Amino acid sequence: MKNSVVLATYNGEKYIVEQLDSIRNQTLPPDEVVIRDDGSTDHTSEIIKKYIVDYGLNWDFKINEKNKGFYFNFFDAIKECTGNVIYLSDQDDVWDLRKIKTFSAFYQIHPEVAMIQSSFKFIDVDGNDLSAKELYHGKKPAEEPIFLNTIDMLKFAGSGFTMSFRSSVSDRVFEEGFDKKIDVFVYHDLLLGQMATALGDCYLMTEIVDAHRLHANNETQQKGKSFIADRTKQVQLDILMRRSEQCDYIGKIASSKKNEDIQKIKCFTNERIMLIRNKKIGKVKELARALNLYMSKRGLITDIMYAFGMEKVLLELYKKM
Repeated sequence: MKNSVVLATYNGEKYIVEQLDSIRNQTLPPDEVVIRDDGSTDHTSEIIKKYIVDYGLNWDFKINEKNKGFYFNFFDAIKECTGNVIYLSDQDDVWDLRKIKTFSAFYQIHPEVAMIQSSFKFIDVDGNDLSAKELYHGKKPAEEPIFLNTIDMLKFAGSGFTMSFRSSVSDRVFEEGFDKKIDVFVYHDLLLGQMATALGDCYLMTEIVDAHRLHANNETQQKGKSFIADRTKQVQLDILMRRSEQCDYIGKIASSKKNEDIQKIKCFTNERIMLIRNKKIGKVKELARALNLYMSKRGLITDIMYAFGMEKVLLELYKKM
């Protein structure tokens, strides 16, 4: 099995060395590291070049001629990978040194697995812990890796910095031309997670803890700010309409059994749209019976508030969360 690491960088000079160290020092070193800098205006590129030379590494590093944005930067870098399994890396995180070895062992004995995500903890700018281990999808801590079913993955596909996947996942993304549909999928990790669940099994590796750094400029923080600043009724409807469209694309790829769950999410999403757009009160009872399909237990209340024009109240609540 050949393991590839994809690292997309942009103005990450403050923390990049720490992440490069955690990749280089893996107990099972990656066979290939592909780094693409998206036109940094700080010293990120110079730091990476020097690091590669200093340690005599055969890593593939290039600087984009123009800024592509994280979506296309990641996908273009993934296209260059030759490994059987691909690991996505953020520039400001720190990997557990056993990550690749542990994941690789699981892939080898489970050929049906298309994606493994890692548990993680948040750290601050100085590397201090901000929280305990985070488990996605509302899962409880467990001794063994946790299976993520199709419903889990469509509710929340996961964040890229936790993701590893077989090359068959990204190959299919490119074959179908889904990587070009940024207007539908918006985030590279969302598309990869949804494709993975369509093609195979997905797992959450609970014993591996990655350190994900939170600071003013990283992508997680920027997503959070956008979520709060732009969360109007129309934005909510746009998100739900995209989710419905995503189900159409992914449903064509999935097996008939998995497609049943995908269509369940699509119907649920369309009912939410009708409630919010048309104040279809009759939909409240139907949605209440499907609370498990919401990402959050507060989801139905939020939909009702959007439907009745309580956007300003919601915005203030989001700011306090």
